[in-house]
Amino acid sequence: MDLYIIRHAIAQPIGSKNDFTDEKRKLTTQGRELMTEAARGLRRLGIQLDLMFSSPLIRAIETAEIVADTLGYDGTHIVQTLNLAPGASFTELLAEVKRHNGAEAIALVGHQPDLGALVSTLVWGDSRMSLPLKKGSTCCINVIETVPSVRGTLSWLLTPRQLRLLGKP
Repeated sequence: MDLYIIRHAIAQPIGSKNDFTDEKRKLTTQGRELMTEAARGLRRLGIQLDLMFSSPLIRAIETAEIVADTLGYDGTHIVQTLNLAPGASFTELLAEVKRHNGAEAIALVGHQPDLGALVSTLVWGDSRMSLPLKKGSTCCINVIETVPSVRGTLSWLLTPRQLRLLGKP
C-alpha cells in the first residue's frame, strides 16, 4: 500500500481580522490556486487513490477536495477523521487506515507538525526526527509492514513548487 501524506495548502492567517476559529480557517485564493497546480503534478505522476482521509478542519477538507477533483474523484472518496486533527493519536489513525486493507493507495491530508512526525514514525520509527513538510507538499510512503506496527519506506517527497513544475503542460 502507498500512503500519500499531504499537508494542507496556504490558509488564512491565525488572528486575522476575520471572525473565525482555527478550525474554520479556509484556504486563501492563492492557496487554492497553488494547490490546484500542485495537484496537477500528482495527476501527471499517475497517482490513483482508493481513498482519502482528511482532518475535519476546513483548510484540510478544502485541500482534499482540490486534490480529489484534480485526480478525477468525487467527494465520496474523502473521509473526514478526527484522527488527522492537530494533536490526534497516530495509533488511532493507523488503526483506521489498516481497516481498509484492500486499499492500494490512500491519501492523508492534515497538518504540521503532526504529519512530519507521522512520516518519521512510519519510516524511522521515531517521531522526534520530524520531517518538515511545506504547505501543499506531498510525500509517498510505501507501507511494507502492518504487524506489529505500520512501517514503510519513503518513496519520494515533493515540495509544492516541484509538484507545480511537474503539472505544467
